[in-house]
Amino acid sequence: MNLARLARARPPVGGRTLRAFYTRGFWRVWAGSMFWYSARWMDLFVLQWQVLVMTDSAFQVSLVGFYRMAPMFVFGLLTGVMADRFDRRKVLLAAQLWNAGASAGIGLLLLTGQLALWHLAVLVTALGFSWALDLPSRRSYIYDMIGPRRVVNAMALDHVGMDGAKMLGPILGGLLWPAIGAGGCLLVLAVGYLVNFCLYLGLPPAPPLRAAGTGPVLRNLGEGLIYVWRSPVVRGVVVVTLVMNLLGFPYQNMVPVIAKRVLGLGPQLTGLLLAADGLGAFSASLVVASRRNVRRKGRLFATGAVVLMAAIMLFSFSGWYLLSFALLFLAGVGIACFATMQSSLVLTSASDAMRGRAMGVLMLAIGFGPLGALQIGVLASAVGASLAVAVSAGAGVLVLGLVLWKATALRRVGAGIRS
Repeated sequence: MNLARLARARPPVGGRTLRAFYTRGFWRVWAGSMFWYSARWMDLFVLQWQVLVMTDSAFQVSLVGFYRMAPMFVFGLLTGVMADRFDRRKVLLAAQLWNAGASAGIGLLLLTGQLALWHLAVLVTALGFSWALDLPSRRSYIYDMIGPRRVVNAMALDHVGMDGAKMLGPILGGLLWPAIGAGGCLLVLAVGYLVNFCLYLGLPPAPPLRAAGTGPVLRNLGEGLIYVWRSPVVRGVVVVTLVMNLLGFPYQNMVPVIAKRVLGLGPQLTGLLLAADGLGAFSASLVVASRRNVRRKGRLFATGAVVLMAAIMLFSFSGWYLLSFALLFLAGVGIACFATMQSSLVLTSASDAMRGRAMGVLMLAIGFGPLGALQIGVLASAVGASLAVAVSAGAGVLVLGLVLWKATALRRVGAGIRS
């Protein structure tokens, strides 16, 4: 069934910015995503701060990010195949129950004082698996629902929710952690995932295309890799994403360490600092969502990547709170341009039968984030968190420049589809 048939043409009260909400059911996906993202950033901050208090080790803090992202690398391709082979609504529902169980498990161990680092490794990895399971199915489901004309607007609005959550999650974590502890925070999130499950029950089913739902799994995996390699635009997006997750985004694991050791902050002000890039991304995503037609999608994607790398390199040298906040805000602007166009370029470039698998290969590239978390954690243990971020971002600028110079198809794409 083509979910785009559910769209009803009505004069948009919110103007161009909110036009995706005039597709029936989109608000449910958006609201569920908003909570999902808030929970992700809240549990990541709460657990990183908990580990920092327990161990005072930058490397152990980086391992929390590693556990959260590792399933993307291991299972990204497989979850992309699942997005093409199974009803995407059922996949989304299963992910909510999975997260509720894992969050409740961590929360109970913390509240009973039984949490060991190996417990954390297992259960945070379980949370990461649900992320790998959810993302390709949810983004493909949104495309099925919205169609190509509004996909940039829908992705921008999805990122508005994600970026609002990037602000809300750490702030709530910083406020709740002293009051109810990390265990209480995780139990609150477990209840929220069950509420999300009920919200998604109201979505229409999304059965797979017959051509995409047959054949051996290994052959489907191979077809996805070959398809992406032969598609210059998708290949360019995947390679840039790989570089960003290896050398750019790992800075997020070091922000609590820099806040505590360099800026001398407690959990409340650290939560606010972690919200800075979310505020920048939220603002930029609203601007992208308000645009009727984003013609230079590839250039906007590349520019966002470069801005992010440059901003975090400068952040690593800052010893002032307000300057650090401003630089992370600028990094968030880069994240919004990069991330909004990332999914839009893949979804609009891939064929209907290959869309989930193309998103799965993108998940594989995102899955290199754990390796980035490890390398920055090892580097921080040797030379300090600030210098580790500077070295990683500096290398990222150089590699990114070379990749974008070669990816001519990516830089030229974007004039064909109105959003």
